[in-house]
Amino acid sequence: MLLPRLATLLLIPALCWATPAEEFTFQTTSPVRELLNLPRKAPADWQQRSGAVSINADWEKDHAKPWFIELQREGIRWVQCGLASDNKDSIAWGLKQLQWGLQQMKPDGSFNCPDAFHSTSFLMETTSHSILLIESSPRAAEFHDQLEAMKGPLLTCAKWMISPANDKPAEKQRIYTHRRFLLGCGLMECAMITHDSSIREKAVFYLDDGVRLQRDDGAFPEKGGHDSSYHSVGLIYLQRLLLLAPPDLKKPAWEQAAARGMAWLRSRIDETGTVSVEGNTRTGSGQEKGRTGAMKNVNLPEVATALLYRHQATRDEAWLTLARKVLTRK
Repeated sequence: MLLPRLATLLLIPALCWATPAEEFTFQTTSPVRELLNLPRKAPADWQQRSGAVSINADWEKDHAKPWFIELQREGIRWVQCGLASDNKDSIAWGLKQLQWGLQQMKPDGSFNCPDAFHSTSFLMETTSHSILLIESSPRAAEFHDQLEAMKGPLLTCAKWMISPANDKPAEKQRIYTHRRFLLGCGLMECAMITHDSSIREKAVFYLDDGVRLQRDDGAFPEKGGHDSSYHSVGLIYLQRLLLLAPPDLKKPAWEQAAARGMAWLRSRIDETGTVSVEGNTRTGSGQEKGRTGAMKNVNLPEVATALLYRHQATRDEAWLTLARKVLTRK
């Protein structure tokens, strides 16, 4: 009975099942610094700014206007780029954006914005990811006090996310498979910080559920079909989890799902790096608008990020070559 399973596992390249330090290494490798985590210069007046991002800055002045807590996830991009270029101000500016987000939290851990459950999941994941990255970096001591101050609100936020009050919102989101991996990765990262077993158990539930939803051809369904852009997003969180999570919690099924999902994504990209939008349910053909009103297109940096995670895991240069093509095609 073990032979079929063994045969399946042998088809998957050997991977580095690692730790938060390995995620920090990934974010600061030469390919990621070259293609994604480019140097950023924080605004000259960043210390005087509140930290509100995009339309949230307008909401801060007029609460009658719309806002979404997820927009504060821009902070992780500043943190990643700051760590990659060893720029303290960039890291600090990124943290300030995440801290602004946590400051808007209600006492029960929720946020008074539209689509609150999904929107909050982004803040939880990016805050947890930032803390783990910085704590794995040479800058850990400098930011220790700030990170410690964020952990209490983060725990409160995660506890709200896994509360019974959110069972129905979470179930409604099963039509978006990438969100299962967003939830699973974010909750697992938070559990690694807070050592909370209930959060860890819920993370495993969402990850397993995302794997269950995968189609036979390897695609992760989005609104009843496939979508090459959101498929990539799901793979980012799943592959990040494979780098970050404790070895005793990782399941072979998670890696098998990542391998099959990456094979499907590869089939959607031609030799010039063009990502196919044929049959996409959400992006590329004017199907949906984002939070700021812009039409959703395939997010090429996110496609490239999924490819670069696979390169890091397998050491197969073909994934790196393809990532370069995706981002540099004319």
